[in-house]
Amino acid sequence: MTYLSAAEIAEAGERLKIEAMPWSKRRVQDRIDREGWLASPLARKRSGKQGGGGFEYHISLLPNELQSAIHAEATRELVVVSQQAKKTQEIVRREKLSTANLTARQRDVMNARSAILSAIDMYQVSNGLSQRQAIQAFVAAPEALDVFSSVIAVANDRASGKTTVGRATIYEWFKLRDTVGVGALAPLPTKEKQDVPSWFWQFLRFYAQPQKPCLTDALEKFKGALPAHIMPPNYDQVRRLMARLGNVEKHRGREGSLTLKSRMAYTLRSTDELLPGCIYTADGKTFDAEIAHPIHGQPFRPEITSIVDVATRRCVGFSFGLAENTIGVVDALRFACEHHGIPAIFYVDRGPGFKNDVLDNQLTGVTERLGITKLHSLPQNSQARGIIERFNGSVWNSLAKEYETYIGEEMDRQARQRSFKATRKDIKLTGTSNRLPSWQEFMTACVNAIASYNAKPHSSLPGKMSPNQYWEYHVSTGFEIVPVLEHEKNDLFRPYVRRKVSRAMVEWLTNTYFHMELEEFHGEYVLVGYDIHDASKVWVREIDRRSGEEQMGRLICVAVFAGNEERYIPLTMERAALEKRANARARRLNDHLAEVEAELSVGRFLEASAQPVMSPIDIMPEPTPAAPMLVVDNDQENFRPASGAVEPPRRRTFASDVELAVWALENPDQLTSNHVRVLRGCLERPAAIELFRLSGIDLDALRNLIRAAA
Repeated sequence: MTYLSAAEIAEAGERLKIEAMPWSKRRVQDRIDREGWLASPLARKRSGKQGGGGFEYHISLLPNELQSAIHAEATRELVVVSQQAKKTQEIVRREKLSTANLTARQRDVMNARSAILSAIDMYQVSNGLSQRQAIQAFVAAPEALDVFSSVIAVANDRASGKTTVGRATIYEWFKLRDTVGVGALAPLPTKEKQDVPSWFWQFLRFYAQPQKPCLTDALEKFKGALPAHIMPPNYDQVRRLMARLGNVEKHRGREGSLTLKSRMAYTLRSTDELLPGCIYTADGKTFDAEIAHPIHGQPFRPEITSIVDVATRRCVGFSFGLAENTIGVVDALRFACEHHGIPAIFYVDRGPGFKNDVLDNQLTGVTERLGITKLHSLPQNSQARGIIERFNGSVWNSLAKEYETYIGEEMDRQARQRSFKATRKDIKLTGTSNRLPSWQEFMTACVNAIASYNAKPHSSLPGKMSPNQYWEYHVSTGFEIVPVLEHEKNDLFRPYVRRKVSRAMVEWLTNTYFHMELEEFHGEYVLVGYDIHDASKVWVREIDRRSGEEQMGRLICVAVFAGNEERYIPLTMERAALEKRANARARRLNDHLAEVEAELSVGRFLEASAQPVMSPIDIMPEPTPAAPMLVVDNDQENFRPASGAVEPPRRRTFASDVELAVWALENPDQLTSNHVRVLRGCLERPAAIELFRLSGIDLDALRNLIRAAA
């Protein structure tokens, strides 16, 4: 600045703490008037945007003390700008210069020299000196720049341990750093390593195989592929070159990316600065023990969806289902948000349960409506979600080991086979097994396991507090969750789908829902919200369009199930998922049955080919038997067949399996082995079990009856 106004002079004096001029504009103006600066040719009228009738004065009119301070400040600013420009250039040069091949000695010397130069730069900027003056100050007294003799000795890289450095050497270091980069400060190696011969990389093609051949076998194959005129290397040469490879590089190609990753460096993620509710992480876990299916009682392994707060390690949400799907994820997220608040980030993997339209859709997605940012971990990178992985191992694996039906890796093979055979034998006889935990017992055990985990001291938390204690600690220091209000609970977690209105009706999962308010929306698309557990009604909303984007609009109506041609009772999304799963299992069973029949057809053909030639009388077809019918023997003591003929006893027939089951419960003493066989087969079929339940048959009493008869 060459010219300054009265206000700028006052501000400069106060900023630089120079009392040679007053620190207020009014007092500066009074001094200007007393000393007659306006009459000087060094005063001029302000112009441009800063005009308006005021005057400004050349800096030479100011007292010498203030002039020197202003000049020093401007010099420091120029030096800082220059140093910043140099630093930017240094970073660019450093990126171009590779220091990956430096030895430990070279790297130590480079770092020591770089530290000395950085200390000189800082001293230059902080004191407003030139580079020459800063270097002279360092040479004269290095300790004044906080550079110790041990650092200088390393930077000199001399066997004598010299602890002084000359000005010319410092200039040379600055030249190397500023022209080439910080890597140029490293000394040359005392002994150059011999370059790796080109044939070695060809040899690695035979050695770096997933079959992991030994060095000798790989060398033999490599020798066989070499032309006859080339001298092959010997074993010692290859071994020495292999020793030069690092522990990661020597396994590259012999191990997959996941195994190789376990040898590589990783980044620890600190959660000390996080607050509860900042990040929720979730994952699905297939339970490692068999339990009884809640519908048909067959053994199966349920899927557990868990949500853990990253800051406190507290399990805030969970859900149990037949498989990892959207239903379980939304239900677990609902529980977590209602009881522990809405998170800012939802960190999950890329499984179908977490990456789907119900969660991600910009218009209808649950996370979009909740204002949650959903992040996905990289594929095959479970280490990034170590918190939820450790939770699954410490809670669900431990719980699974408490059951006799545990099938994890640690389970003894013979014990696992013994449990498997015992449960299948029980199911074959009675349709169920007491060895299998019931669905209710399983859910109760899960809730207790989560409560125990949340109350147990955690090694990753300060003072080894439990997740519950650490959560309460944050609450006591003023933390408040982002709550879900009571009137928002149903609508926020209700999934929505886009559907077209047709004559006051919308369809969802083959169900038809009707409301007169929809009549005016015929042919238009609306948003249909549903409850995953209740299919009796749906919530219909308008689609608003703002700035070219579609947004969820007002509630039009609550449409009620009205029936259609396919079903007489509404089909919930939960029921639809069960039916889809059952249909897939049925298709797989049909495929297996077709294979069995195909195998048997070959045997029948061979058997028929080996039969001797028969007479026409022998190959006459026998009368076709009547269709099989379930009959019941009526033992009558006074039955006497007519002479000359053997009349079979009359048998009681049943129109359906339900009628047989009702009769068996009313007449347990008249059961025959045929009755037991048929009823046992019914209890092994999910469809028959469901039919019995809808018909009001006591399934437990029927199972006990069959068990007693067996």
